Amino acid sequence: MAYWLIVLAVLFRFVPHIHNFSPVYGALLFGGAHLNKRDAIWFPVVLLGLSDIILTNLIYRLNIGWLELVQMAAFASIALIGELLRNRTSWGLLLGACVASALSFYLISNFGVWLGWNSYPHTWQGLVQCYIAAIPWYRQTLIGTCVYSGLFFGCYEIYAARQRALQRSS
Repeated sequence: MAYWLIVLAVLFRFVPHIHNFSPVYGALLFGGAHLNKRDAIWFPVVLLGLSDIILTNLIYRLNIGWLELVQMAAFASIALIGELLRNRTSWGLLLGACVASALSFYLISNFGVWLGWNSYPHTWQGLVQCYIAAIPWYRQTLIGTCVYSGLFFGCYEIYAARQRALQRSS
C-alpha cells in the first residue's frame, strides 16, 4: 500500500494544485515509516527525480541542473525523518515530524537556491534574504505536509485496526 501511495503522490504533481501544497511531503513521511527499510529512501527519491525531469524538461521547458541534487537531498531528508516514525507513531510525533520535514525541506532547498542562483548575493545577508523570501512557500509546505500526513497515517491506522479486528474474528 505504501508503494502505491508514493506513486500516486508523485503522479499528483502533474495535476494543477496550489504551489507546495501537495501529498508528496506527507507521502515521503509515510513511506519512510512504512516502506521496506531498504526502499524507504531510494524508491520515493528516484520517482520524484524522474517526475522532476519530466516536469522540468517537457512541461515547463526548462533544463535540469545540478540543483536537482539539492532537491533530491531535501526529499530524502523527509523520508529519513519518516523512518523515525517506524514502529512508534503517535499524533504528537507525527506533528513533530511534519514540522521537522517542512523545515528540513525549506532549509535545504533554499540553501540550494541561494548557492546556485544569482538571485541573492552570496553573503550572510543574501542567505537571510533568500530564506525570508521563501517563508510563504514554507507555510504552504507545512500545511500540506500536516494535512496529507494526517490523512495517510490516519487512513492507515483505520485500515490496520480493521485488519486486526478481522483477524481476531476469524
